[in-house]
Amino acid sequence: MATKLKELENYTEIKLDIDPNGRSYKLREMYWTKNHNKGLARKKVEGSGEKSLVGHAKDFAILLEASDPLVLDDELIVGCAMALPEDRNSIDLGYYNSHYPPGHETILKMGLPGMRDYARKKLETETDPGKRDFLLSVEISYDAACKYVEKFSQYARDLAENEANPVRKKELEKISEVCHELATGKPKSFYAALQLVQFTRVFGGRGCIGRFDQWMYPFYKKDIDEGKITREEAQELLECFWIKLNHYAGNNDSLRNISLAGQTRDGKDACNELTYMCLEASAKIMLPEPKINIRFFSGSPEKLLVECCRVLAKGVNIMSIFNDDVVIPAMSNLGIPVEDLRDYCNDGCSELIMGGRGTIGFGVYDSLMPLRDIVYNSENHKYETFDEVLDDFKKRLIAFMPKGHGKDAAVTFPYFAASIEDCLEKASPKGIRYSIWGSILAQVGNSSDGLAAIKKLIYEDKTLTWDELRDAMKSDYSDFEALRQMIIHRSPKYGNDDDYVDEIAKDVSEYFCDEVHKRGQNSPGPGGKWAAGFMCFGMQRKKDLPATPDGRRKGDLTASSFSPSVGMDRSGPTAVLKSISKIDLKKASHGSVLDMALHSSAVCDQEGFDKLVRLIDSFLTMPCTATLQMNIIDRDTLLKARDNPNDPEYRTLVVRVWGFSAVFVELDPALQDHVISRTEHGFH
Repeated sequence: MATKLKELENYTEIKLDIDPNGRSYKLREMYWTKNHNKGLARKKVEGSGEKSLVGHAKDFAILLEASDPLVLDDELIVGCAMALPEDRNSIDLGYYNSHYPPGHETILKMGLPGMRDYARKKLETETDPGKRDFLLSVEISYDAACKYVEKFSQYARDLAENEANPVRKKELEKISEVCHELATGKPKSFYAALQLVQFTRVFGGRGCIGRFDQWMYPFYKKDIDEGKITREEAQELLECFWIKLNHYAGNNDSLRNISLAGQTRDGKDACNELTYMCLEASAKIMLPEPKINIRFFSGSPEKLLVECCRVLAKGVNIMSIFNDDVVIPAMSNLGIPVEDLRDYCNDGCSELIMGGRGTIGFGVYDSLMPLRDIVYNSENHKYETFDEVLDDFKKRLIAFMPKGHGKDAAVTFPYFAASIEDCLEKASPKGIRYSIWGSILAQVGNSSDGLAAIKKLIYEDKTLTWDELRDAMKSDYSDFEALRQMIIHRSPKYGNDDDYVDEIAKDVSEYFCDEVHKRGQNSPGPGGKWAAGFMCFGMQRKKDLPATPDGRRKGDLTASSFSPSVGMDRSGPTAVLKSISKIDLKKASHGSVLDMALHSSAVCDQEGFDKLVRLIDSFLTMPCTATLQMNIIDRDTLLKARDNPNDPEYRTLVVRVWGFSAVFVELDPALQDHVISRTEHGFH
């Protein structure tokens, strides 16, 4: 992003602080006290027993019929959860993966009755048995949804009749009116559109949300232009919805990602007033959901960069920065038209997807394991040169590349299948336009460091032998501490702007991308595309990987995503960016992620804030990875929080883990350790 970073004029900064006397504060407290859990009800329900699309639809209708409406105190956006069957096997709603978003835009445009009536109309002339089953399942599902929403309308109306407080009485009447509007037609207002997205979440779309500010903005703009709502009223509604996104988030890895800004389908700036309102909601609410993912491209406004940095500097560690100038060229490797590419979003973590138009599946592979295999293979195979080592390593990566198209990509949960663009028109859950399958390589930082150590210490300096390295790794470096320290301190480390090791990372990464695309060109399946990516998940479990040639012992942490090895980026954040910029990540069509941590003291004054803005601007202009995930943290605070999890001072501490953010004190201890151990950079 080629910004000049000049002083900005004539715009109002977003508000960062919540009103302690306002509705949002009260609703947020309800989240912390878990009072919202009263909406969960377990019931005995019996499904249809039919293992078909129509059977799934009938089970959905049965479950909605058994689900009672609930409106919590002070709520404006309503809807909690469907009933929980006492016997999970009694209800089968079909398959839907919350990693990719439902077609919110389609549902908003047509409305619940519109989706039902479209299927009903097509049934009148459709003769194909398979298509008729799909259309009938859609009709049943959306008719049940209409009845459920109308049940909410009546419930709110009854509450209003018995409400003594005239202000709350009027609010309940409005809730009833909005729900009735959705049960009988398309949403006509920003309020109704928000409520419809919430109902879709209640129905099972609880993960990835997609380009929220794009399909919600027309509703907001129309209400503002017609004087039906003020910005302040709309902001309050948005914050109510934001808090709802935190209900029933499980272990915090809830996949609730929202994509903001970026480009329109014709390449224009997509940032709008609602984009900034979303940033404001996140800054004020300070809860782990939703994760907000801000898209930048060369035409993004400078104001957006500055406001994002203001939110980051506050410590709202739920934000990712996406660079369209890396992402769109990367995804073009999949043969997707540029108009669709500009409409991309990310999934429940950081993978690049076509929201509302497709599905994804992926596998994550440990690059450290084939490198270990090479070390042990050296006992029986003599590698004459380092080039032979590198060639063998790359050949071993072939095991992680496409061999087929994976599982059937069809969505069989009728409510969600119908929302994915093309499926309703084609009357088939297999009408998906883009089904993306990802091959994701993890620990590139560790592997590059290990390869660099082998090259320098074994082949160049000759201060290490294969036998010594094998023996050290077999013993987990026990009694080989001097050797381990030599590996750590006398060989170059990725992330420090050192061409020696950065070129190895470049060779391995670009080879992997090229081969994934080459081997996945003829993928079968609906819209089948194979994509290469660099990110990782479940890093806390990777501690169990055996010792590796970069000096890692079993139990030591591995690199996060495309980041340097833990603690090895010793030359500051700019050096990290320079290392990554040498690699052509426009080849990584499934995404590439850099995790970075800054000490909170680095941004505590204007000079530090300006450096933060320049750092993110550098990330965008170099360019580096597709995605930057940043924590603004203080190690000492994290240690105190870990030791005092019940202290109210720390209960609201939110950190970025990988593709998700979480309340720090609620994390698994191994994940807490990983967050604490990431390098805290400062500005020098």
